Amino acid sequence: MLVFASQLIHVARKAGMKVPVLEKADEEFDGKEYPHFQVFCRVQLCRPIDWTDPEHNAKVIADISDEAIKEITLEGLINRGLRIHFSS
Repeated sequence: MLVFASQLIHVARKAGMKVPVLEKADEEFDGKEYPHFQVFCRVQLCRPIDWTDPEHNAKVIADISDEAIKEITLEGLINRGLRIHFSS
């Protein structure tokens, strides 16, 4: 389980997302300036994961258009291939 946004910076940047500077990632950052990274953090942090999920999910989210990322639902992300695990 990953709990800090800074733990996702490397894979998000590698996938092509615009990300806040590392030192600011764990603070409140502007989701309007970093919408893909905000969505990535919301679906990836504090959830059970397979350790290959973050890299895979970063690519899925980075491929979404700037307009679509602002309105996409969890169901829409899953339909695009997002891997998510729910705790029981």
